[in-house]
Amino acid sequence: MKTNYLLTGVIVIAIMLGSCTKEDTYVDPDLNAVYATSIINKFPNLSQGTTVNIDLGINEFSYYDNFSKVVEPSECGTTAFDEAIDETISENLDQLGAQFYSIYSDINFYMSLVDTSPQYFGVDGKYTNLMKKRVKDQERFWDMSNEVAVKGQHNANFKNEDLLRETLPFLYGPTADIDALIGEIYAINEESTFLIENPFVSFDGFAINIDNFFGKGQGDIIVISDGIVSVMTKTGIDANIIWTGILAHEWGHQIQFNNNWSYPVEDGNVPESTRSTELEADFFAAYYMTHKRGATYNWKRVEEFFDLFFNIGDCSFESDGHHGTPIQRMDAAHRGFELAQSAQKKGHILSPEAVHEIFIAQLPEIVE
Repeated sequence: MKTNYLLTGVIVIAIMLGSCTKEDTYVDPDLNAVYATSIINKFPNLSQGTTVNIDLGINEFSYYDNFSKVVEPSECGTTAFDEAIDETISENLDQLGAQFYSIYSDINFYMSLVDTSPQYFGVDGKYTNLMKKRVKDQERFWDMSNEVAVKGQHNANFKNEDLLRETLPFLYGPTADIDALIGEIYAINEESTFLIENPFVSFDGFAINIDNFFGKGQGDIIVISDGIVSVMTKTGIDANIIWTGILAHEWGHQIQFNNNWSYPVEDGNVPESTRSTELEADFFAAYYMTHKRGATYNWKRVEEFFDLFFNIGDCSFESDGHHGTPIQRMDAAHRGFELAQSAQKKGHILSPEAVHEIFIAQLPEIVE
């Protein structure tokens, strides 16, 4: 699907997405309104807010943009991921953080797209070599050499003046006072421990296709943030498999973008369509992760990761961002694992089209 998104009223880009929705920022009910007003007066340029309309449709981590997820029935209740997030928020949240979180999150989203510098993964680059290897593995496995740019997202972006200067005009317009905006960001950085010292301003995980990538060329992009991985590791899952698993899922979305497949859903039923693409990305991810010529993980390790990742599964059946329930997502992943096992003796890798056809045949049973 191709959707137009408006940036600052003047710049239009065409985007295909396989990930999250930027929603309203969390606001602590105990915030003092007078104090909040004084913040706006203190940072008038940044506080004017952006006119960008960001609707990422089906971002993997959209529920956590509000720092909470309350859904029914019980299979979609509080999870280990929620608990890790709650713990991190309670340790760090301050009033400036509550006021400016949404703006910072939007800015970092665009910095991730604009940044064309050599990429690193993890706060200190610890996982860069792993991710380089995994990207090469994905390219070889799916025969997609040099098709996808994989990028890290970092809190440190807010200390990168060159990147801020390149990004802020997309959000505030070409005539904005960029010096004033950067000055306010740096002042907020000094005052708020929440905004650049916690994971939540680098908390994205998405696949995106931009037809005209700001004149920069390659528009098939996957972004994985330090924040997502750091919070997930608090639950005890190995960081290496988290990086691998998120990449594999998002790569599944890039395969979908390349093929523009149709799905057996009712016309106009966006939640059902989104669920189908998300479940298929789970299917693709597990197939690669457990295949003899893929990441070669055993099912137990993959299941532990997916059990955590699928905490993000939801019961919001009418939401355009509906990903499928945790049970449906695990079923899709397990079927991808079984498909990989069926080819283990010969080590044969099925084409994306063949994997898609098998998934479509099994989809009714998955969602039944």
